[in-house]
Amino acid sequence: MSQRGCMTCRDRKVLCDRTLPTCTRCARAGRRCEGYGTRLSWPREGDARRAVIGPAPVERRQYDARHFVNTSTGDIEMHALISGIGFGYATSEQHSIMRQLILNNLDNQQTESMQIIQPVLSPPISLVSGRLDHVQVGLFEYFVYQASYSLMAFGHDASKIREVLVRMALSDNSPCATAILKSALALASYHRDRDHSHADRLKIAALRALAVSTQGVIGADESIRHIAAGMLLCTLEIYQKSAASSHWLWYVCGSKLIIKNAKLDEITGSNDMTTLIGWVHYSDVLARFSLRHWQPDLLDATGSLVGAHFEPFRPTVCAEVQPAHLVGPPHEVLCLLSEVCDAVVEPSDPRFHAHDYQQYLKLLEWKLRRIDISANDNSTLTGGSRSDSDKVVELYQLATLIYLKRASPDNPKERSRLPEWIERSFEILSQLEHCQWPFPLLILGCEARTDDQRAMVLDLISRTERNIHFRNMGSIKMMIQRIWVQNDLIEEEFNYVHKLGVVLSSANRSIPALV
Repeated sequence: MSQRGCMTCRDRKVLCDRTLPTCTRCARAGRRCEGYGTRLSWPREGDARRAVIGPAPVERRQYDARHFVNTSTGDIEMHALISGIGFGYATSEQHSIMRQLILNNLDNQQTESMQIIQPVLSPPISLVSGRLDHVQVGLFEYFVYQASYSLMAFGHDASKIREVLVRMALSDNSPCATAILKSALALASYHRDRDHSHADRLKIAALRALAVSTQGVIGADESIRHIAAGMLLCTLEIYQKSAASSHWLWYVCGSKLIIKNAKLDEITGSNDMTTLIGWVHYSDVLARFSLRHWQPDLLDATGSLVGAHFEPFRPTVCAEVQPAHLVGPPHEVLCLLSEVCDAVVEPSDPRFHAHDYQQYLKLLEWKLRRIDISANDNSTLTGGSRSDSDKVVELYQLATLIYLKRASPDNPKERSRLPEWIERSFEILSQLEHCQWPFPLLILGCEARTDDQRAMVLDLISRTERNIHFRNMGSIKMMIQRIWVQNDLIEEEFNYVHKLGVVLSSANRSIPALV
């Protein structure tokens, strides 16, 4: 006999006879006996008393946002270098380890690759069909319709550069025109086929034509053609530069020297000449920015790391020259960016806290803020093109202001306009389909603090790289991501100028071309 009644009798609330194995009362009543085992208790359907469920307690616990920092050992070493090198904390052994990590990173970088869709070309250009074979005719067509759009320029009539170059290349059979033509073919060959050997042969042919052209009298027309060929070769060097080459910089400096010696910047009334001089000026200003932050000793495996003060490598011909007749908001911004690069010093410099120095920086900021972008007088732009051009000019203006403010001493008595500049910058970036301008992309990208902002920057870089006209931006992406890591490792800003120098030098074996 069971000690407890069966489950069926208990549900019916009647006395069970507790007979084993089944209840006799259930058998007489014709009911199925549920037995005497353990049964889980579940509310019966319609049992309102047992089915009542009370409200769940409201949790008011506050959770802090958690951010994942994608940080490697090399990033930690770089962080120690940035935060300690200027104050004597790092040891020579740490410097040696840091150099080796950076060199290993550079050796492991994948070479730039650009997947290019072969375009459908128009019929051969009759003007060059007699001077070139069928392969070179195809290359020249590719330059006209594709590769020429990869020429990076900014400022006065920048969109006209490709037209000027094509017109000069087809003007006659002179050595200068031949040099431009061969330079264009070399750029097209590398841009389309990534063929180093063929591009190098065409580049050598262009240099030989330039050498031949120097044997006679060189006037203004020959000089400006030399500049055109030189800047094309400069673009080619930027595209195909090796891990330890800064040859592109020599073409920029050589073009500046020609402008100075031939006094081309004093000649007015020539739109073609002004366009090409503006191209050189843009490349020169961005080269000065790279030189300002380039620290070659960081990668010197045998020497010692330098401290806060360093002498940037600079070719002797790269003296400061500002073309006087380049006017308009784009060139105003470029001239002021050049002044800012020359003016900013690191906190360890005695001038950093000097009153005159701080007043000069305020003057530069005032000049930058007063530039009226809407006054951009470019007759070659209309409608949407003008709107996009104005946005690019404003990006350069904002990037220069942010760079200046970050590198300036803090003044708690003044209201900082930095947050509104950053907000406006990301507003513009969100409106762009692509951004092929490395300098503002670097400066503004480094200001991305939230995941949404960083995702937007990475998406913008990806869309830009998918465009056939623009070069691979892997180096810019790497520098931005490295600065993001450094920003995540420490909240407060420390030695902004030095941080840029360390990151730019660690991501590039040669002087970075931010053009």
